Amino acid sequence: MIKTNDKVFVLETKNNFYILSVNNVGLVSHVYYGKHIDLVDFDVTPISLRTGLPRGTATIYDEEKDKDYSMDLDLLEFSFPHKGDYLETPILFKNDKYGYVFDFTYDHYEIRKEILPLKDLPSPYDADEELIIYLKDKKEDIIVELHYLLFSEEDVIARNIVIKNNTKEDLHLLKALSMNLDLLNRDYELISTYGGWISENQRAVQEIKPGTFKIESLTGNTSARHNPLFLIKEKSTTVDQGNVYAVNLMYSGNHYETIELSAYGKLRLMTGINPFCFDYILKENEVFETPFAILSFSDKGLNDISAHMHDFVNKHVTNKNWSFCPRPVAINNWEATAWKFNESRLLSLAKDASKNGVELFVLDDGWFGARDDDFHGLGDYTVNKKKLPHGLNGLAKRINKLGMKFGLWFEPEMVNTDAVVYKEHPEYVIKNNDRTPSFGRHQLVLDLTQKAVQDYIIENVSKVLDSANIEYVKWDMNRNISDIPAFRCGEFYHRYILGLYRVISTLVEKYPHILFENCASGGNRFDLGMTRYFPQTWISDDSDALERINMMSTLTLGYPQSTFSNHVSSAVNNQLLRRTPIETRFNVAYFGVLGFELLFNEMEKVDRNKVSYFLDIYKKHRMTFQYGKMYQTDSFFNHGNEHFLIVKGEKDEIILDFNTLQKPAPVDTYLPSRDLDDEKLYSVKTVQTFMNIKRFGGLVNMILPFHVNPEGGLVNLVSKFKTIDSEHHEFLVMGNVLNNQSLTLPHQWSGTGVGDEVRVLGDFGSRLYIIEEKDEKDSN
Repeated sequence: MIKTNDKVFVLETKNNFYILSVNNVGLVSHVYYGKHIDLVDFDVTPISLRTGLPRGTATIYDEEKDKDYSMDLDLLEFSFPHKGDYLETPILFKNDKYGYVFDFTYDHYEIRKEILPLKDLPSPYDADEELIIYLKDKKEDIIVELHYLLFSEEDVIARNIVIKNNTKEDLHLLKALSMNLDLLNRDYELISTYGGWISENQRAVQEIKPGTFKIESLTGNTSARHNPLFLIKEKSTTVDQGNVYAVNLMYSGNHYETIELSAYGKLRLMTGINPFCFDYILKENEVFETPFAILSFSDKGLNDISAHMHDFVNKHVTNKNWSFCPRPVAINNWEATAWKFNESRLLSLAKDASKNGVELFVLDDGWFGARDDDFHGLGDYTVNKKKLPHGLNGLAKRINKLGMKFGLWFEPEMVNTDAVVYKEHPEYVIKNNDRTPSFGRHQLVLDLTQKAVQDYIIENVSKVLDSANIEYVKWDMNRNISDIPAFRCGEFYHRYILGLYRVISTLVEKYPHILFENCASGGNRFDLGMTRYFPQTWISDDSDALERINMMSTLTLGYPQSTFSNHVSSAVNNQLLRRTPIETRFNVAYFGVLGFELLFNEMEKVDRNKVSYFLDIYKKHRMTFQYGKMYQTDSFFNHGNEHFLIVKGEKDEIILDFNTLQKPAPVDTYLPSRDLDDEKLYSVKTVQTFMNIKRFGGLVNMILPFHVNPEGGLVNLVSKFKTIDSEHHEFLVMGNVLNNQSLTLPHQWSGTGVGDEVRVLGDFGSRLYIIEEKDEKDSN
C-alpha cells in the first residue's frame, strides 16, 4: 500500500515501512526503512535526519531556500554530483551546454495499479502497486523518474530509474545506477560474494569502515567473481534475529555495487549497470531504463530475509510456465563421456539411467559439426551423423521410448573460426577494427548488439528445437568478453545484454514447454535477469559436495533452491579429486534440482544398488526440496565443524546434518527443527545409510576371528557387495518438542565402537532426517 500527503510517501509492505519525503529545497530525502512504526498525520520530523548547522566546509545547495542545507549531510533518495554531495552518486550526465552539472528537483508523482514491464529489460511481475516520483532538471528538459514496485507479501521493493531526454542536444549518460539508498550506520557489516571458476559464491563477511567498498563485474556478464547480491546486517544479527537489508540486481551484464561510509556516519548503498566503459548517448526524446534493484528488510535475521527473497523469486521472477512446477531429475553425459560418444554409448548410459528412475537425458557438447574438442564446431548447428547416425530426432525417440525426456546443450553466443558462419560472416564476431582479437577457450564471442546476429541465433536454435522432441535446453556461455568494437563503444556492454535478452525471451516465448537451464562455465552468469527467463542454473562446474554446500549456503541468502541445479557425480570428484560417500553426494544435491553426472555402470556395485533408494526419497519430497522454506544454522557463519541445512514443506521438514572433518571427542547436539506446529504429532526418521567396511580400516580385525589386510584383496572383494548399516531411528513426538530443539542426536564416532547410538559421519559424511506430520491415530 502506498500512502501520501503529496510531500511524504509511505510504502507499506506486510511487515515494513519505506518512507521518503520531499524536503524544503525540493530534493527527495530518505526518511526510514524498517519494520512498521506509527506516524501521526504524516509527521516524519521525529524520524528525519536533523543536521543542524552545516559543517565548516559544507556546500549550501540553495541559500535562498535554506541557508543551512547541504546535500552532503542529508540522507538522500536520489543524488547527483557538483551541487554539494561529495559521496559517489548514482548518476552522471554530460552535454555540451552544461557539462557535468545538472540539478534535479521534485516535480510530481504518480501511483499506478496497472504496471507496465520494462521495454527491453526483464521485469518482475504481479506487483501490487507502483510509485513514480518525477524529478526535473531546473534548466534542461530532462526528466528522471524514480520507480518503486511493491511486493507486499514478500516484503520486497523493486526500484529503478528512467531517464528521458526531451532536449534537442545529445545527452551522454556516463553513469546510470538503479538506486541510491542512504542509511545511518548502526555498526553494520557487509555480506558479499567472491570467487572464480569452480569456486563460485564464496562468502565474505566484513566490517564496514569509512571509505568505499566496491563490488563489480568487468567481464561482460554477471561473472563468478562477484554476484550482485549483498546484505547489510548489524553485527549482532544472527540467522534468526536482528536487522538486515538485502540488495540484488535484475541484470546479467557488468554490474556495480558500492557501500560507502562517510565520516559523518552516513551509509550509502548503490547498485546498477557498471559505469566502466559506459557512455550511453540519449538523443532527443529517447528514454533509458535502468534494471530493477531488489530490496528487502527484516528484523528477524538472515533466514527471514532469505525467505523474503526466495518467495519473491519463485512468485514474481521465475518464468510462470515453471513457477512451482516440479523439475525433472536429469542425467548429463558430459562427465561420463565428454566429446567421446556415439549413439550406442549414449543409449547405454540412458538405459542405465532409466532403470534407476532418471526422468531426463541431456546430451551435452559435441553433437554438432566437427565438435570433437574445444577448437572446432561452435557456431555450426549441423548434427554430426558419425556420432548420431539417426540424428537428434532418432536419438530423442529412443530416449523417449525409455520413458525419459530428451534435452540438449547449446552454446549459441560463441563461435570457432572453422565454423561456416564465421567464414561467411566474419563481421558477426566481437572484434576491434583490424586488431587481432584475444581468444578464450579457443573461441570468439558473437556480437549480440547486431540484430542480424540475434536473428541468426534465434533461427538456428529454433531449427534444432523443431527437429526433435526436445524438452530441455542447457544454454552455456564459456568465455568472457574482450576486444569490444570502437563504434559507440560506451554502449556496447549494455547493448550486448539487451541483445541477449531479446534472443532468450523470444525463444522462451516460442517454446513455453521447454525447460531452459542457464549455464556459463557453471555460475559465471547467475543472476535474477537470467532467472526471469531460465528457471534454473547450473551453479558451478564443481560438483564436490563440500564445495556445493558452501556455495549454497551463500546463494540461498538471496536465491531459492529451485534455481539450483545440483548433480551427483563420481565418488572421486573431477574438480577436486576428493572422495565423498554416496549418501553425502545425494544429500547435498537434494537441496535443489537433482541430477547426475556419472556412469552408472562404473559405480561400485554397493553404491549402484543405492541409487534407486536415494532417488525415491527425493521424488517423494521433491516439492519440499525444490520449493520449501530454507533455513540455515549459525554454524555456516561461525565456521563450525557440523552444519545443518533445513527445508520445510507443507507437511514435512527435512534436515541435513553435514560434517566437514571428523574431530576427536565431538560434541553432542540436538536436531535443530524449525517452525512446526506445537500441537501436532510428527514422525522423525533417520534416512538409513550404508557404510563401506573399508572406512573402518584395520579396526575390522577387532571383530574378526582372524586377521586380514585392510587394504588387501579379501576386504576389497567383500566391500563391493557388503556394507554396514548406519544408525536408524524413528520417533513420534509433538511439534513443541522439536521446536524447542529437545530431540537429541546420537553422539558422533569417537573411536570406541559403532552401534545404533553412534553416528559414523567421518570426513564429509552426512545424515538426512525427515520429519513428517502424522495423524493422532498414528500414535496408537
